[in-house]
Amino acid sequence: ERMTIIDRILCRPCIFCAIADGSTPTKLVYKDDEIAAFNDINPAAETHILIVPVDHVKSVKTMTADHIPLLEKMHQKGIDLLKERGHDPEQSRLGFHVPPFNTVDHLHLHVVGGAMKSNFRKLKY
Repeated sequence: ERMTIIDRILCRPCIFCAIADGSTPTKLVYKDDEIAAFNDINPAAETHILIVPVDHVKSVKTMTADHIPLLEKMHQKGIDLLKERGHDPEQSRLGFHVPPFNTVDHLHLHVVGGAMKSNFRKLKY
């Protein structure tokens, strides 16, 4: 669901909305009208990209069947970004954390490729 004006006034700003709309210094590795992609601030592996919808979607728990095309687009872009960076998508990981195991309440697909930085990260992702 989109954040309403009331949500934006009453709640602290969503950092992923700000990144997606270009109002932070975070460099986007991809952007179109529906999705944006950027490097994770604390990467778990050689490549760790987050893909977010430009419009605020709270989490996988708030999604409906109407979101299927968005999810398919996010997944395909993740595969494309992995290939561009020389990773085999079959040996990589793409996935979502489900609340309460997420850190930001804005849907984000983790795209993780290459060597993991620690054994704990292998379990988490």
